[in-house]
Amino acid sequence: MLGMVTGRFTAVVLLILGVAVEETVWAQDEPAPTVVARFEEATALSIDPAGRLYVADAGADVVRIMGRDGTERAVLGGAGTRAGQFDRPADVDPTNGQTLWVADAGNGRVQRFSEEGLYLEALPVGPAFREGRDQRALDDGRDGATVRGAGRPVAVASTSGDETFVLDGREDAVLKWDDQRRPERVLGARGRPGRTLERPVALALDGTRRLYVADQAAGAVFAFDLFGSLMKRLPISHLPDLRALTIHRKRLWIVCSGRVYVWAPRRGVTTVHEVDLSAPLVDAARRGDDVFLLTERHLYRRPSW
Repeated sequence: MLGMVTGRFTAVVLLILGVAVEETVWAQDEPAPTVVARFEEATALSIDPAGRLYVADAGADVVRIMGRDGTERAVLGGAGTRAGQFDRPADVDPTNGQTLWVADAGNGRVQRFSEEGLYLEALPVGPAFREGRDQRALDDGRDGATVRGAGRPVAVASTSGDETFVLDGREDAVLKWDDQRRPERVLGARGRPGRTLERPVALALDGTRRLYVADQAAGAVFAFDLFGSLMKRLPISHLPDLRALTIHRKRLWIVCSGRVYVWAPRRGVTTVHEVDLSAPLVDAARRGDDVFLLTERHLYRRPSW
């Protein structure tokens, strides 16, 4: 245990077609969240089905794998351009716990690792991506070649069928590869007709084969099907300073710098948790009875909302 901080949390339940009702769910005299880990410059948090926590630390060019108490179990990466090394990792997706995707932003690629942390392959991200290109756009690193692209991948998510979606922050577009690592399509690229996205910053995939994209400039979250067709804009008023998206128990968690919105699509209800910490939120996730809150420097644990 590394320390304690003071904090205040409230929740507001917004009925999409009704009147807002406010209730306090975290009083000031309740125990504060516990600091369980510290970082140089954390950029993303994720949890696998086994309960392992993954934090991308861009300041150290590593991904840290931890237990719920912050105990470090493994460290992947280190600064560099070769296979298995990172330059400012921006996002992590542990999929089903057997493979791990890392958005290696500074090197213009996403890298895939085994459960044991062994490097498996890399996908270069950037303008060379073309729809319909009939070849595998990957490198397994076995020949020692450096795999890099001209893009800047800032988010990555993979389906159970091994389709891979990557958000290229340089082009403000979402790229998709099929299970054979063939590039399929682009969502929102500049200059394309029907462009929807302005400044996308985060991705999430749910169990109904729906892709959510957080657009910071629009202050909104959009839902697409996996073929790239826009389904809807989520019925939530302006979302300030969007940071991250995650799915927990069929609910979408929308992380802003000072709030976490939990949207239940079937009920059409959004619960808003205001978070008062010493620094803006970067990401958040839930596992069992714990909620984990990530800032650039700290990972906090608190009782579940």
